[in-house]
Parts: sequence; structure tokens; C-alpha cells
Amino acid sequence: MDGVERAAAARAAATKFSAAPSVGFDLLETDGRPDDLSGLLRHAGAAIESPERYFEPDTPVEFTQDGESITFKSPLASGAANDVARARLSEVRHRERAVVLLHHWNAEVEAYRPFARLLAASGIACLQLSLPYHHERRTPGVGFARELVCENLGLTIRSNRQAILEVRACLAWLERQGFRRLGIIGVSVGSSIGSIVAALDSRVSAAVLILMADDFAEVVWTGSATAHVKSSLERRFSFQEVQAAWALISPATYAERLSQRLNHALIISGRHDAVFIPESTRRYVDRLSTHGLNSAWIRFGCGHYTLRLFPFSVLTVMNTITFLRRQL
Repeated sequence: MDGVERAAAARAAATKFSAAPSVGFDLLETDGRPDDLSGLLRHAGAAIESPERYFEPDTPVEFTQDGESITFKSPLASGAANDVARARLSEVRHRERAVVLLHHWNAEVEAYRPFARLLAASGIACLQLSLPYHHERRTPGVGFARELVCENLGLTIRSNRQAILEVRACLAWLERQGFRRLGIIGVSVGSSIGSIVAALDSRVSAAVLILMADDFAEVVWTGSATAHVKSSLERRFSFQEVQAAWALISPATYAERLSQRLNHALIISGRHDAVFIPESTRRYVDRLSTHGLNSAWIRFGCGHYTLRLFPFSVLTVMNTITFLRRQL
């Protein structure tokens, strides 16, 4: 199992690269100085005080549907290919229950298609959203979704904020389509994004967080998939500075809100995960419990990459569908 994990990590690492570490405050504030770390930390702290506002689209988002394909202009557009958000809807006969499915970092465009079809077959419509900088949204000449987790503090915050805004826009669209009971499924970085949405958006009544961790910065610092990001960041910033900056996009920050909003959550993880280390998952589960949410936590004898293999993939899908059919 460890050998398969290492081989998968090596293949993923082959396309990744990092640049010089940077603050990127200008990407969060139009009049901000690029290297103003104090300004960025103040910005993050202020946003944490009112996250519902910070992560709320300013205006209603217009969607275009062509069969299963859904497109809309991102609420946080910047004049690039990434501005057009794309999703795929696996429809059901009765518009009652639906989930937004958020994939892992650098997932292939068709990776979650079977999962979505099984959800639809069980009576739960599934809207698969391509996260920022993935698939058709990828920056030309870059071989992976670098901007979502990178050595630029401000760009990473902006990209994750963009994802959260887009998920909330998708929930609003599903509600307009007549779906009354809505949920979130997130995998890896998708679970991080999904947990924040579930904590802030009252439309979400159930959350499945697959490969989940507590603190965004800690994942980057300890995980094998982000070693290239850490090696760049630590040349300029301390871990504490990165953690303070990225608290704005960290599941730990919103755990209390999530516990107050939901009665149930399902968390699935691997005991041999070297990307989201098991201690970080345990810390998140304990944090939820401290605030009153006793989530169902299933641990398989696999790692981060090997969760996709049989029998773990089948068990993950079965447990997810069972949970959602009960909670939605």
C-alpha cells in the first residue's frame, strides 16, 4: 500500500513546480501593496470576523444550461480563461435532493463521472463543479492547477475564495431549479472548500467530507503532495505566518459554525494518508465534537491516492449514498 502511494505521489509531483514565495496582497485588495504581509494578515482577520459576507457573491449569477453542461461567469472573475466556471449535472426524475460534488486537486475531468451517475441512480442529483484552474479553466502552459495551492499567499486565498463563491452560486441555482434538500460532497481540497460552504450556507443540510484535514497551512507543511509549495514558502515565511494568512480558508476556522449548522456529517479518511496526515483528520473530528457535532468517521486501511482503489472506492460510494439518502 505504501509503495502504491509513493508511486502515485511521484507521478503527481512530476508536473508540479513552484516559484519564489510572495505575499500577493494586491490580489486581495486592488490598492494593496504586493509585499504587504501585515496588510494581508489584517485583511484575513477582518474577513474571518464576517465570513458570510466575504464568501457571498455580490450579485445573482446567471447560468447557461446545454443538456448536462452548465456554464456561468465566476463571481470572482479576473479576465482569464478561469473566469468561465463549468459544471455537469447528473439529473434525476424528481427534483427533490441534490448535491454539489467537489473533486480533489488536479483531478481529471471524467474522474468523478461514475460517482455522479451512481448518486443520480440512487435518486440524488449531482452537480459536478470544476474547481478554479482545473480542466478547461487551466492556465495555458501550466500543467496543473497551480493557483489553487501555491507559494503566493494572496493567490491561494483568492482561488479558494473563488471556489467557495462558485459553490454557493451553484447551490442557489439548484434551489431555483426546484431542489429542496441540498448537500455537499468534497474530496481532499474539495472537502476543505466544501466544509467552509457547509458552515456558512444555510441551504446545505448534509456534508460528506472525504479525505479531510483540520488546518490548510498544516496540510501544505506536512503533506507529500505540497512539498514543493512548502520548500518555497519556508524560504521567506514562518509556518505561523502562513497559518495566520491561510486561516481565512482553513476548515478549522469554521468548525464551530459547521457544528452549529449541521446535525450530522460523514468524514472518510485513510489510516496511511501521507497527504492529509491522520492526526490532522483526528484533530478536525475532535474539534467538531468539542462544538457539539459528533460526526460519523470512517477510516479505511489505505492512503490518500489508494482510496480510489477497490474495495475502498466502492465502500466510499456506498457509505456516501447511504448517508445522503438518510440525511437529505
